[in-house]
Amino acid sequence: MEEESRLNPLKPARKYHTSNETFATDELIKNPSPKPQTRSSKCLVYILLALVLQSIALLIFGLVVLRIKTPTLQLSAVAVKDLHNEPTSLNVTFVAEVRLHNMNFGRFKFRGGNTTFFYEKATIGVTGIYDGQVGSREKREMNVSVKVMASDRQLSENSMDFSRDIDLGLIKLRSFAMLKGEVRVVKIINRHTTAVMDCNMALNLTSQAIQDLLCQ
Repeated sequence: MEEESRLNPLKPARKYHTSNETFATDELIKNPSPKPQTRSSKCLVYILLALVLQSIALLIFGLVVLRIKTPTLQLSAVAVKDLHNEPTSLNVTFVAEVRLHNMNFGRFKFRGGNTTFFYEKATIGVTGIYDGQVGSREKREMNVSVKVMASDRQLSENSMDFSRDIDLGLIKLRSFAMLKGEVRVVKIINRHTTAVMDCNMALNLTSQAIQDLLCQ
């Protein structure tokens, strides 16, 4: 008997699990414990940040690019030619440089207009400006020539002032122009606008030059 016991050692005993332990183990394998939701939280933050940046970009685009400004129209220089004056009359030719500045992010297309010179409220000279256009955020210079003639007979209401100014050698003048047109931005926004020029100046008969040129 002792020899049989030595030849056939006892097998280790099996370990059997209860049904509750087996169910718990299966559930643990199928549904592991959830990991922290750090990755999804970061994605949400990135999405919100992108939306905020996009909103800021659209706001800047609307305030800067889509905002329509009225182009400016000014006299930048006036040259005097063929000046002839008498105690009661004036005959002169002005060669004026008109500058049109478009500050918009779209071209300004304008119709033709007139440049008018006044003494007091009387019209003493008119010349035309051809239609055209000026590009986005660009300036355009146009030269116009106008014949100015004035006399006591023409300026009946202001004849005394006119004769006095000729005696003093300094004649105050005013120039006015208006260009109506349309600003078009990014091919979707069209807005009608008008560029207006209103300038005051003085004609010096002694130096035969324009001085004190000031545009509003």
